[in-house]
Amino acid sequence: MKKILIFLCIALTTSACNEWLDVSPLGEVKEEDMYQNEEGFQGVLTGAYIAMASADLYGRTMTIQVPELLAQNWDVYSSTGLEANIRDYNFETTAARNQIAATWRAYYNAIVGLNSLLAAIDGKQDLFTHGNYALIKGEALGLRAFLHFDVLRLWGPAPLEANAAAPAIPYVEEVTREWESLVSLPYQVVLQKILADLNQAEELLQNDPITLYARSVLNNGSGGPADEFHYYRQNRFNLLAAKAAKARYYQWIGQPALAASCAREVVQAVVASTGKPVFELATEGTIAGGISSDGSPSTAADLVMSMEHIFALHNPHFSEIMEPFFNIGNCMQELSWIDAAYEKSYHSDDIRCKTNRYWEELQYPRRQAVFKKFYDPETRVSATVMPLIRLAEMYFIIMECGSIQEANERLIDFRVARVMDGSIDNSLADENDVRSRLEKEYRKEFYGEGQMFYYYKRHNVRPIAWPTVVENVAYTLPKPEQQNKFE
Repeated sequence: MKKILIFLCIALTTSACNEWLDVSPLGEVKEEDMYQNEEGFQGVLTGAYIAMASADLYGRTMTIQVPELLAQNWDVYSSTGLEANIRDYNFETTAARNQIAATWRAYYNAIVGLNSLLAAIDGKQDLFTHGNYALIKGEALGLRAFLHFDVLRLWGPAPLEANAAAPAIPYVEEVTREWESLVSLPYQVVLQKILADLNQAEELLQNDPITLYARSVLNNGSGGPADEFHYYRQNRFNLLAAKAAKARYYQWIGQPALAASCAREVVQAVVASTGKPVFELATEGTIAGGISSDGSPSTAADLVMSMEHIFALHNPHFSEIMEPFFNIGNCMQELSWIDAAYEKSYHSDDIRCKTNRYWEELQYPRRQAVFKKFYDPETRVSATVMPLIRLAEMYFIIMECGSIQEANERLIDFRVARVMDGSIDNSLADENDVRSRLEKEYRKEFYGEGQMFYYYKRHNVRPIAWPTVVENVAYTLPKPEQQNKFE
């Protein structure tokens, strides 16, 4: 089992120099050996999570780096190089082309690993115990949809400009070396396939332990499920992650009623054994005091608001691979712009703009504001965890997609948790007010998590006006040159 897992970690997180896409995750390991027991399937699924947590995906590139640069959230110290290229939408440079190609490969290699599992699992149902057939298949389908959806959000068109019949991205459902499997499908077909996978994942995950046990039970290894595979469900693509991903999906394609409905299901979800909410909004107490991985209180800070994590990835090396964004890195931001973004003059007690909490100004060797959300695992509870879907986003989806009355109600709940000034209570009179408030809150809430860009793209915001006005916004990444050969 250990050899198989090590092989998978290598195969799913690296790309061959002489091949465009290595679509065989099995390599030297025969399928009959890979999937001879339940642990083999678990290992393949773990390999997909490891791939997603790598530097070319959510460990750096697709969270704190590329989408944040595209959203103009970083002021780049050097005017040349990868970060400046991406920030300026200059995708034709060698550095930008190489990064775009590496990330495209990383997405599809992770997807192919999932397809390998899905191709084998139905014929091996008798191997599974503790309901793990449904859990593993549900997770794999959900992850396949999640990954394809993010590829679409980056390389596909802005939804307000989408042509349903125009080619969008490949939706790969097989383990194959055939080039036609990499040909982009029509936009509407890709959407249908994403939704089909999410629906099936949701159906399979109905008995997910995340809704049966409190997080403190699921994360401490005592008094919970008999199978240790069922622990730490917030770090896996669970039932509520499937519902949350559907809320995000419906919002993206312009179906607000369905988006709000899915988001409400997540917000209102309760633990069957306790009747208490599965997720709660983070507060000053839970950020400053922190919550340990087992759900117990901690004296260390929890800057990523782990109690809100609907779906997150764990990587003990996050701080290392994100080092360019800490201390004396190339990406920074002026403290005055940060104060403006957080409306510090109006909301001075906002828990997200406490002095030296998320940002710290350094003077040497140059003056810059240093971002600390994912830094220093010794003094912060969750510096090794990257949230991919958080409860705050579900509140925002309800605010944007529900009624004005509901938007005001959710805003009050949210602003109380974040200790914002009460002057914004009942301030949302129409859709424009909601949009204006949400643009501010997305920026504050998800800094470094890569979500601001998707807000801009979903609304086709032109120009981007913070921190400075940018007219030449590019919302669609170019497909790698090698991919274009297949189409």
